[in-house]
Amino acid sequence: MAEIPLYVLVEGPDDERFFDRVIAPLFAARGYETKVWKYACEKRLRTMNLIRAVRKAGIPYVFVRDIDRTPYAARRVRETLDSFGHAMEAEMVVIVIAEIESWYLAGVRDEEVAVLGLPPVPDRTEGITKEIFNALIPRGVSRIEFMQVVLDGFDVGLAKLRNRSFRYFMDWFVEGGRVP
Repeated sequence: MAEIPLYVLVEGPDDERFFDRVIAPLFAARGYETKVWKYACEKRLRTMNLIRAVRKAGIPYVFVRDIDRTPYAARRVRETLDSFGHAMEAEMVVIVIAEIESWYLAGVRDEEVAVLGLPPVPDRTEGITKEIFNALIPRGVSRIEFMQVVLDGFDVGLAKLRNRSFRYFMDWFVEGGRVP
């Protein structure tokens, strides 16, 4: 069976690493070949043209963006639509709460916490920002190495319990019917 292309538009390399390691295999099991596009590394017009072309061809896509300091996910979706000329459908925008690093930590099991020398991971990771995540990285370990080790033992089920935006993404896009 030929794989169906699925475009996942993410902010940058940390998001790409997460989606390549955790999400792409889950979509592959459903027959999709995930193609990651880092929109923060491209001109806005180029990203808008990609989205329009993908939609016109009937190719599924998902646009992923951190909530950052925006107080409400719905407002961040509107900001995203406005920023990209309404090239995409609102229901195809996923807002990560708070930042992609919160998804990384959401899937860290207690056994991994001990191996990594981390303090206990909170029951909810929506408050984890890039700065909090960076403060957890042990001395002498690069950020990329740390992220890769975290993803080595990533537990999707645990992540769904710890982060509601990850659970929403999994329920609606990976396991649900939002992506046909």
